[in-house]
Amino acid sequence: MNIRSLNRQYILGVGVDNICKDTALSAVEYFIKHRQAGNAKKIFFINVHTIHLARKDPDFKLTINNADLALPDGSGLKIAGSIFSHPIKENLNGTDFTPTILRLAELNKWKVYLLGSKENILRECINNIEQDYPRLQIAGFHSGYFSKEEIHLLLQKINEASPDILLVGMGSPTQEDFIYKYSNHLNAALCFAVGGLFDFLSGDKKRAPVFIRKAGFEWAFRFFSDPKTKWNRIFVEIPSFLTLIFIARLFPNLLHPVTERKPIYR
Repeated sequence: MNIRSLNRQYILGVGVDNICKDTALSAVEYFIKHRQAGNAKKIFFINVHTIHLARKDPDFKLTINNADLALPDGSGLKIAGSIFSHPIKENLNGTDFTPTILRLAELNKWKVYLLGSKENILRECINNIEQDYPRLQIAGFHSGYFSKEEIHLLLQKINEASPDILLVGMGSPTQEDFIYKYSNHLNAALCFAVGGLFDFLSGDKKRAPVFIRKAGFEWAFRFFSDPKTKWNRIFVEIPSFLTLIFIARLFPNLLHPVTERKPIYR
């Protein structure tokens, strides 16, 4: 087959694969078809919060920029892309994109393992998944609360299940760090860092109505639903990000929206 490539553009030094949903799904299918033990592919969702953390922590930036697929998530990236004449093709946030992956997994008989959240939320999440995707193979699950001493047994448990897809929902940067550190020790095709997905699928947290999501204001809905947790993101991280973007537009050396060619399948 021909090796297809994509444009990875950098926003404040953080790589984002500016691709559409169909291309991302094709990449997922390819990764699973060509899975290699000890070489789980890393798929991250990049939003303003991710970039904020990466700017504060060079090690985390390295982790993010080593993703095999870095999907654009949120209105902030859309604004940045427009300002630098590199429009984001599609908002591929994890809460919308991952259910599509679950449907694809059901159709293709891929096995899925869930790691993260509290056990009661995770169990409710799985109950709802089994109702929505009755033929999906759940290979196993484990809460996101474990000690360093338990990691070896956790990896062993995951590898015995041999999932095609490992969903890791432990919040940033913990989930990305876990995937980056242990991807070469996992008998899985790929790992998704899915943030609070399990909370939404379990019904523990509600999503914004569709019309609010389409208008790009889901961030506002999440803030009013949980102002204490989201205060810093809305009133510190987003204004800081937009300020830096506008400064970088005036002084281009501060931001390099240079696009490099990179193989999507490797």
